[in-house]
Amino acid sequence: MVAINKRVKIPQAMVINGVDAGGKMSIVITEGYDEVPKSAPDGAAVPVADRGAQFCRGTGVTQDWIHIIELLTGTVGTYAFSEKKSGAETYLDHVINNPVVYNVRIAQAKGGYITCTYDFECRAADETKGFADMHTVTDAQEAPTFVTAARGGWRVKTAAHGAISVYHVTTFNFGITMRLDKACNDGDVGYTCVDAEQVGMACGGALGFEDSEVDGGSSELKSQQLLGADAGNLVITVVQSGGAADKVITIARTIFTNVNRSSDVNAPFTGHTGNFVLTDNPAAPLSLAGDNKIITIEDAV
Repeated sequence: MVAINKRVKIPQAMVINGVDAGGKMSIVITEGYDEVPKSAPDGAAVPVADRGAQFCRGTGVTQDWIHIIELLTGTVGTYAFSEKKSGAETYLDHVINNPVVYNVRIAQAKGGYITCTYDFECRAADETKGFADMHTVTDAQEAPTFVTAARGGWRVKTAAHGAISVYHVTTFNFGITMRLDKACNDGDVGYTCVDAEQVGMACGGALGFEDSEVDGGSSELKSQQLLGADAGNLVITVVQSGGAADKVITIARTIFTNVNRSSDVNAPFTGHTGNFVLTDNPAAPLSLAGDNKIITIEDAV
């Protein structure tokens, strides 16, 4: 019997909506039908079922984390990547058409590179298009062009919320979620309307640290100082890979809403996790671009 091997592996060379985001780690693509109406069985053993509203959506993870905002604001076009074919030196090329990115988040843990996770929903090009048009593949292709990545963030050098310095940071994460509006009606096969709206975005994250300093004047723990502080910029300096310049992440107008403190005899140190959200300034509204950015990522001076 001839062995049959149709496997593929190692996703790589990601370019999404014009953004060369290398360091690809994973992608999960889900395709199918959102509408599956079923009849009343009326005594039958099995109801009648139909299918409609075809979709293609997914979640990707990359270590090229500095592109977090570009992934949200890039012009909707295509999402291309490749997978290596098992037992051969050829590749399976994927093209996902009209992926609308509506959710992004970065996450860091001490000793590991920052990852950027993004979610997308495909927009059908016209009323006749379904998941087979939203996600196309080409077999037996040559190796893709390598896409470089600005990896890093494996250690936090400094962190401060306004005038409050926070030491011994072990983890942090931050995400932005847009409102996603979509519709499949009339004679549409898939979602011909998919809009990611910047109105009312959810922006927030968490900061993990082992700083149990007590303020000499107020006798408050560092975590309590953060909870009592007014809105301020959360500024985090991280170390990049390979001796590249440190990056400074500035998340605007954060307020801490709660802090969890965990002390365990089996843990080396007591840890704190502070959850925060952004609060707008009506006199100078925050945005993804412009003078008052929600988040900026710059080289350390």
